[in-house]
Amino acid sequence: MSDPNLIDPKVFADEKQALQGGFRLDELDERVWSHDFFADRKSAVSFTLQGGQDRLHRLFLDLTVKAEMPLVCQRCIKPVPFELNDTCRIFLFADEESLDEAMLADDELEGMLLQDVLDVRSLVEDQILIALPYSPRHEDCGNSALDEVNRDKPNPFAVLAGLKK
Repeated sequence: MSDPNLIDPKVFADEKQALQGGFRLDELDERVWSHDFFADRKSAVSFTLQGGQDRLHRLFLDLTVKAEMPLVCQRCIKPVPFELNDTCRIFLFADEESLDEAMLADDELEGMLLQDVLDVRSLVEDQILIALPYSPRHEDCGNSALDEVNRDKPNPFAVLAGLKK
């Protein structure tokens, strides 16, 4: 295979091969770089992929994705630093029946069907999307106007506390 991002996952895992590389966010698929959370679409993302076999002789791929990427704070709309450091083990299954059986036995197991060719870039893209926070924000935005607005609001549960008495 001429593209280093395309692998035969069965051979890769069976031979315990390793692959390292990196991308910029804007080099990835549109479903990643068009995400509204990214403050800088030129952030570098690095990955390591390691193949192997567990004690039950199941083939797997260990994927680690790392990046320092600023995200847009959902409170103040300013960049908030985000460090992505995510690792997952993806087990490879020959058929859907064995995949379903393994996932029912272990609800935390990540698995996929074996393919002839696997695009490592798509694995990295999926892992980035999974690892993004639901609503990125600063602990304290340092916005006094926002603090002032929130301070004037009465606690909505205070009325319920009064009813309880």
